[in-house]
Amino acid sequence: MAELLVSVSTGAMGSLLCKLGAILNDEFKLLKNVNDDIKFLKDELEAMQVFLLMMAEVEEPDKQSKLRADAVREMSYDIEDSIDKFMILVEHEPSSRLFSC
Repeated sequence: MAELLVSVSTGAMGSLLCKLGAILNDEFKLLKNVNDDIKFLKDELEAMQVFLLMMAEVEEPDKQSKLRADAVREMSYDIEDSIDKFMILVEHEPSSRLFSC
């Protein structure tokens, strides 16, 4: 079964990582420092996704861990919205190939 890109445990992290990968691999003409920033962001988000996946396996997480997981999950939705806006601005119209994650 294919892995869900948006889930209760990881929020939009899977979808977000896929979109960042598309930005890096697609035909965007990025300056080197922007490309490096995107790679850094992708690495950080992958670490956050691992945290969320680990938290999904914990039966009774402590209150602080649960709050942190909730905050990371909500942040993933906010970041995804920003990435979507960026992609639309760069392409001047939504492109179905960018959202084929």
